[in-house]
Amino acid sequence: MSLKKNKNDKFPKKNNSKEQLIKRKSDRKKRAEKENLPDKIKTLQEKIELGEDKKLRALAELENIRRRMQKEREENAKYGAANIAKDFFSVLDNFDRAIISSPKKLLKQDEIEKKYISLHEGVEIIQKDILSIFKRHGIELISPSKGEKFDPNIHQAMLEIPTDEFEPGFVCEILQSGYNIYERLLRPAMVGVSKKK
Repeated sequence: MSLKKNKNDKFPKKNNSKEQLIKRKSDRKKRAEKENLPDKIKTLQEKIELGEDKKLRALAELENIRRRMQKEREENAKYGAANIAKDFFSVLDNFDRAIISSPKKLLKQDEIEKKYISLHEGVEIIQKDILSIFKRHGIELISPSKGEKFDPNIHQAMLEIPTDEFEPGFVCEILQSGYNIYERLLRPAMVGVSKKK
């Protein structure tokens, strides 16, 4: 079989038939794509709608979380002290007992002394109860002792006292205890600080 060139043909007939095959394939593919185009559009629209639905649900969930957190903050502000208040009920009961045992109209000296000792013991119990409650809630007592080096992180100098008993810059008088909550200072201990005489 001989390949003859036609004047109008740039390529031999064999190549021309390949070209036609490729073109027919391409045309078929385009027709198939055109026929599938509505299906593809429908699929894409469904995906968009699904994405929109997911987005709206996520936004609604975020709004619900924000409302829940706001409600919890309000409840914590309103009822946050409930646990510590419950712990103080026993302290109030001890105050009642101390008041009942305090001397009012007693004429005998020995009765007054017994009532006073009972009152003093009641007050000590109350102090221990309060410190125990504080400890349960992370509050620690700062109770400096005389002769301790002054620490501005936990002490507040209220006065300077000239003395030879201690070196300058040491605690020589305790005016009021301080308190920490975990590592944070709530109130410094108020102290007198020694200075040279």
